[in-house]
Amino acid sequence: MLPAFVITGFLGSGKTTLLLNSAREHFSNKRVAVIVNELGEVGVDGKVLKNSYSEVLELPEGCICCSLHSEFEKAIEEIRNKYDPELLLVETSGGAVPFPVVISLQSLGCSVDGVICVVDCANFKRYQEDSTARYQIGGSNVIVLNKVDLVEESKLDAIEKEIREIWNLYRPVNSFTGEPLYTKIRIYKTVYGKLPKEVFSGAYTMPELKNLPTDHEHKHNHKVINLIEPVDYEELERKLKNLPENVIRVKGIVRLKHYPFPVAVNYSFGYVDNPIEIKDYDGPSFLLLIEN
Repeated sequence: MLPAFVITGFLGSGKTTLLLNSAREHFSNKRVAVIVNELGEVGVDGKVLKNSYSEVLELPEGCICCSLHSEFEKAIEEIRNKYDPELLLVETSGGAVPFPVVISLQSLGCSVDGVICVVDCANFKRYQEDSTARYQIGGSNVIVLNKVDLVEESKLDAIEKEIREIWNLYRPVNSFTGEPLYTKIRIYKTVYGKLPKEVFSGAYTMPELKNLPTDHEHKHNHKVINLIEPVDYEELERKLKNLPENVIRVKGIVRLKHYPFPVAVNYSFGYVDNPIEIKDYDGPSFLLLIEN
């Protein structure tokens, strides 16, 4: 299970700046694959490598930056096989909605730890009626109000109110039950897309996750719950979606009733990923609650 964040937002909102700032400031100790729509948007120097499905730019901070120009899932697989990243930061096109990307990442065994929509507060009124922009907002569980230094406080309050209304109307729903897939939203106000570390807290790879029950170093602002008996997944999902606001992420490995293998559980900002089988895990069942 490879952790991933999806960054979406309308053209010119500041997605790439946020993405690169996040990689440099919060993941300097990890191998990060920064995946963007167009290489020319990045604006940094580096060595460009040609792959079958992408161009890869090696960044001086130790990250790699990939510009996809063909099939998304094949490109991601190639990047994982060649560079073995510990984290994916994926920027969607400014004219695309994020949820298909989320589904693709999950199908590849990635845990989506957040879908972040960057809003250009200085120009929001110009594009707020655009249907793609609205689905970008609704398809995210973290909203970044960017360029707040360019907007008066009263106008910023009005933008935030409008964002919440759009999110309620355009968030994805379960096609069988009609229930919204996202139950909560978190809103951050930024300049140059600089987000606090809490947004990315708990982005653990599968080896790290397997070691968490015995690794006391990770327990600051974290709470480990040990599960003795197998649990019912629907009941677990219901409890996760009703957690207190201060719990921003839950990860763990649990045994489910009527299921042969343990599964990896991933909850972030009101959204529960599809469980992923962990056939080689023989440790205890546990959930790690990450609080801000």
